[in-house]
Amino acid sequence: MKIVEISFAASKQTLIWLFVLCVFFMPVGAMSKSYAPGKTIICNTSDTSITAQIAGQLNDKALNNGLYFPVSAKRFYEKRAFAPVWTVEQKDQNKTWAAMLLIDCVLQFGLRHEDYHPKELQYTTLHTILEQPGKVSNKQKARFEIFLTDAMLAFMNNLHFGKLNPYYPPAKIDRATINGFNSEEILTNALKLPAFMDAVVKVQPLNKEYAIFQHQLHLIKGLYEGDCYETPEADVRKIAVNMERLRWAEINDSTYIQINIPTYTLKLVLPDTTFNFKIVVGAPATPTPLMVSTLTDFATGTGAVNPKTNQRDKMIPYNLFFKQKTGNQKNGTYIYFMPGNKAGIELLGLSDKNLFKKQKRATSNGAIRIERGEELAKLLLTTAGNKTDIKSMHRALMDREIKVFQLKKPVPIRITYITTAIVDGQIVKYEDIYNLDSKVENQLYGLKPVNKTK
Repeated sequence: MKIVEISFAASKQTLIWLFVLCVFFMPVGAMSKSYAPGKTIICNTSDTSITAQIAGQLNDKALNNGLYFPVSAKRFYEKRAFAPVWTVEQKDQNKTWAAMLLIDCVLQFGLRHEDYHPKELQYTTLHTILEQPGKVSNKQKARFEIFLTDAMLAFMNNLHFGKLNPYYPPAKIDRATINGFNSEEILTNALKLPAFMDAVVKVQPLNKEYAIFQHQLHLIKGLYEGDCYETPEADVRKIAVNMERLRWAEINDSTYIQINIPTYTLKLVLPDTTFNFKIVVGAPATPTPLMVSTLTDFATGTGAVNPKTNQRDKMIPYNLFFKQKTGNQKNGTYIYFMPGNKAGIELLGLSDKNLFKKQKRATSNGAIRIERGEELAKLLLTTAGNKTDIKSMHRALMDREIKVFQLKKPVPIRITYITTAIVDGQIVKYEDIYNLDSKVENQLYGLKPVNKTK
């Protein structure tokens, strides 16, 4: 009998399960110390049941280093008392094969097959496990279990947040529930449903633009069919890059503002209509940053020296704002649209009508300059339930009064970088102003950057 010492600084729940496993499977007297967080458990490793193997392997540092979401995988199995999910002998094994099919053909979702443990998750191995279980050790079954679960968790997190999300890296997603999304809980619930695959892919963004991209990929490649292993053609990669960016944007509301840099547009999307405004964005040397935030206020102001502070623009207590001059060019009156963001990036603009007549408007120092600022402000007041403030806002503009208007219902605001659209079934490409597509594409598909020579 082999005895091994395992040192833990783990959760009480994890230690309880390990304690139960040790007590149940070891001979009397084999345990020398009682468990407690931070103490040592001496456990009999002669137990070869698949449950014990899963528990043991989930605490193996070398194996965990090969997982994308090791903490989430452990939580998933802890809630099941480390019972297997995919490799059990059962009459209905459809969900196991469905999971394999999903991660095998992730290309249909703009993702890469190589990112989901293809070397570990071989079909031949699974056939043997399910059809001739006696020929595969419980150690091998447990390993297959854990890697398939990790692949599913990675797939769901990548579908929801994106693989390269600048706001939520994998380590952060692995630690806690983010904005109500918890992949291991969703996977647990999906396994209880007959429509398992549908429950899994529902984690994707609800945004209409994203849904159009997804549908186009299915038309091009065939739903869950086709060649899943080759690097896709350029148009498919282009769609995938922009699907990835839409995952970052978290556009899941019926009412929101989207500022898209490559199209030089701001759109206020309402449940029944959309209002469009032209914008000026940062030049390539001073690019406008992406942003996920909420618009809570806007204010009128002169843009001149504040008599209270003797400083320009300090009358607006925000680090990040949009500034739009309206009305008479000489009076210097502005509307500041102020997202609740602490990035410290100043975005300001002017209302030169000639400026918005140009087709290419990447000319600012990073600022967002918005066309027809007063009209946008009126729409926001109406949408947010502040319609009675419209006259007060107009009067403040005419009087050059500094006045803040707080929206009763904050509006989500996103600055995106979407370089492609599907129009009448055809792909339309916009200028990649900041040359960002190739970088995201290379990261998504594991491609090497192309060395450009003059």
